[in-house]
Amino acid sequence: MKIKGNIDEIRFRNEENGYTIAVLDIDGDPVIAVGTFPPVSEGEDVEVIGEYVIHPKFGRQFKATDVKRILPDTIDGIVRYLGSGLIKGLGPKTALVLASTFGKDTLEVIERHPNRLTVVRGISSSKAMAIHEAYIQNKAIQDAVMYLQSQEIPIGTALKIYRFYGDDTVNIVSHNPYKLIEDIDGIGFITADRIAEKQGISKDSPFRIRAGIIHELTLGGEDGNTYLPREELIAKATALLKCEDKAVDGEIDSLIIDGKLKRVIIDDADAIYHRAVFQAERGASAGIIKLVCEADRIGYDAENDIIEFERVNNVKLHELQKEAVRTAVASGVSIITGGPGTGKTTVIKCIIDITEKLGITSMLMAPTGRAAKRLSESTGRDATTIHRALMKDVGQNDYRTVLSPLNCGAVIVDEVSMVDVFLLNLLVRRLAGGTRLILVGDKDQLPSVGAGNVLADMIASSIIPVVMLTHIYRQSEESLIASNAHAVNEGRMPDISRKDKDFFFIRANSREQIADTIVDMASRRIPKYLNVDANKIQVLCPVKNGPCGTVALNKRLQEVINPTGRSLTFGETIYRVGDKVMHISNNYQLEWVRYDPYYEKGSGVFNGDTGIILDINVQSGEITVVLDDGRTVVYPADVRNQLVPSYAVTVHKSQGSEYVGIIMPITGGSPMILTRNLLYTAITRAKKFVALVGDEYSLKRMIDNNYIAKRYSGMKTFLAEFYGDNNLLYGDV
Repeated sequence: MKIKGNIDEIRFRNEENGYTIAVLDIDGDPVIAVGTFPPVSEGEDVEVIGEYVIHPKFGRQFKATDVKRILPDTIDGIVRYLGSGLIKGLGPKTALVLASTFGKDTLEVIERHPNRLTVVRGISSSKAMAIHEAYIQNKAIQDAVMYLQSQEIPIGTALKIYRFYGDDTVNIVSHNPYKLIEDIDGIGFITADRIAEKQGISKDSPFRIRAGIIHELTLGGEDGNTYLPREELIAKATALLKCEDKAVDGEIDSLIIDGKLKRVIIDDADAIYHRAVFQAERGASAGIIKLVCEADRIGYDAENDIIEFERVNNVKLHELQKEAVRTAVASGVSIITGGPGTGKTTVIKCIIDITEKLGITSMLMAPTGRAAKRLSESTGRDATTIHRALMKDVGQNDYRTVLSPLNCGAVIVDEVSMVDVFLLNLLVRRLAGGTRLILVGDKDQLPSVGAGNVLADMIASSIIPVVMLTHIYRQSEESLIASNAHAVNEGRMPDISRKDKDFFFIRANSREQIADTIVDMASRRIPKYLNVDANKIQVLCPVKNGPCGTVALNKRLQEVINPTGRSLTFGETIYRVGDKVMHISNNYQLEWVRYDPYYEKGSGVFNGDTGIILDINVQSGEITVVLDDGRTVVYPADVRNQLVPSYAVTVHKSQGSEYVGIIMPITGGSPMILTRNLLYTAITRAKKFVALVGDEYSLKRMIDNNYIAKRYSGMKTFLAEFYGDNNLLYGDV
């Protein structure tokens, strides 16, 4: 629906994201319009597309999806427009005199013939030019935003683009819209390519080909690759761009010469990297080898300390656990890996106990807030996320550029399978020579969501000492979760016959029946069975789409678990006070505060952080979330797309977390997704309860499918290179 009217009053305006509440005069009738508006002023005429809605508190409103500014063409409209405060020093009285003098030509006179304004008493030549310049500046902003809207760019994104480019907006976007991909968060190749096509930019433009190459490398990174083989990159970019191989090949060389890409020989083939990814993976490798080579090799014998730890804690360590402790204490870098119930936590406690006796300060870290909280609870020691540990004592500086060493002699990182090359690089750059780095995780878990194959590459390098814990302490008499997880990991069917334990298989055939069962179990049956809040139960899905995907199940679970309360709709997503939510990208600028156990404030919210919506400001679009670790974050309207419902999350997003209970749909689908280690990862997230819902044939297929997607990564190569190189300075990376 389209309406036209004059802006009679602006009741609210957020200049950051354009959210506006305005009263429009439509043929004498007032209409409240809400939505994202371009820069507008009272007195302006606008054309608004949207629909009428009934707000539960504010009544009938026109919800705007698109707003276009129309310059006023009546004397009254011009007076209101100019007298609204749009131009500094030009009030209603002067606006009335100007409109009376120049009539409907007033705006054209101000824009094109400002010297004529001096005929009005009180307007000098300098004031006439000031009015002209202010008008031109305001018009430039509005014209730029309207131009971007004409390119089908949403108003919120258009405002973001203008804030970045300023007066150069139209020039940059019209000549090389592909630059938006580098500079503006949320704009990718598809959007830039659509804009370029409307501009008439040639399909074989070097700008387009270079952007397509970068796009395919970026997609590769989203699949976990740190590089792509040159031939594969050429094939992918050629298919995307519909151009000749030699054109792509030539632009790859140009991007390498320009320093945008890096070429490395890995496994006797050309590996093409983003420069930033190359620096991260190579830097992480150099940092690891520095720690390996600079370890304090005093040959400390920890045997007596282990015996004392066993006596004090009334435990008996397995020989592999003892080996893990001895290796960690004596090595610069060590890896401890094992599945659920193999005693990794006991090993960590023993290592901490011994390092403290040696006067070595330990820091405990994990990739996510949930994992850090779990590590702290299991060890009884303070643990933090890697990001927050790196930000400690940095102040206002960007911790990603800080190289001052962390004040500790040993760092223990749990859930290391989640760590990508970027995070590892940031960490090792802050560890002084002689620091012991102990990496703990499960090699059979899914690899990190981010780029790299960190744990697998380090194990495969044979440079870093690895201890694999295989003895299971949590026996099936107590819990089926651990034993069934190991059965799945070994390619065997789990025990699904027991009805008196904590591992259940609920048979359902169609996807719709599976989804119905999951919604009922997650919202009613399991919370009642375990006597816990429904928010403690986590639905884990292999995929996002379809009846059993996270998108559909989140909508259904929200309507059952949290159906009422203050809400806000953004696109297809409804946010409601009380909702479980997850942050899905790294945002280093987003501020937070913590009130308990003491007041603390800082910035940085990271991919995988989860929490509950505490409050929603419907007018401003702000959402307040309290994260699981106690931090409170206010999400402005232009950042809320980084927040998604999390009643159901993908198995990948659940890594590092532990839930009271998990429910997972078991259906047919792509063998590249429905794999053994995906199922294994899901099962190992549960503490007290696992429910698999589906058919046994699909379960068997999943367990038999040991497919592991190939990840292109160079860490193993770089580790070997640096290990044989005496020059390990970061300046040479």
